[in-house]
Amino acid sequence: MATTQGKFGLLQRMHNGTGGYDFYKRMKLAAREVARGETPASSILSQLQSIKRDSERNHNVQMANHFVDWWIAQIGAVAEAERPTGRYKTPEMNFGVRLTPELAYNCGAVSYVTYLWATNLPKLTRQAAGAGLFMLRSELAKDKFRKVKFQILDLRQKRLYEEDCITNQSSSILQADIAQINAMWKDIIPKAA
Repeated sequence: MATTQGKFGLLQRMHNGTGGYDFYKRMKLAAREVARGETPASSILSQLQSIKRDSERNHNVQMANHFVDWWIAQIGAVAEAERPTGRYKTPEMNFGVRLTPELAYNCGAVSYVTYLWATNLPKLTRQAAGAGLFMLRSELAKDKFRKVKFQILDLRQKRLYEEDCITNQSSSILQADIAQINAMWKDIIPKAA
């Protein structure tokens, strides 16, 4: 997990701007296009080669390759056109968390919604994945997505976290993180005004 100082810096950047630069946005959009059959993987990889910054280009291509390898291994998987989106916000929160998983798909008789994790830091642990999956399930398991299984695909570690990561403590862990961020958020708001 990120340090308190690191979280505080991130919150300051979020409060004073548009939320920051998503280093992997192009790769995540490309992954969805590949899964939906809209664009061949080779075309997406060549498009990602046009990213000017070396580190950004290299990491995006690497994560896209990891996604393509994973997707190909999902024999019989069919991506859906729609995916759930939402905003997680409890009454005590001074902020909301935008939830936009990249992929919804069916494999056999099972429907899945998958969030792609591509960042190096903070590292995604089983405990953190459990809290994230709890949040996704709490907010997005509605209507036609009521019975889906939620997943987080860690493209860095090439590891898939599924709902078995949600434990009895996942809700408490999420609420503790929210309380900590809330406290930092309250400190930022007066300073930014």
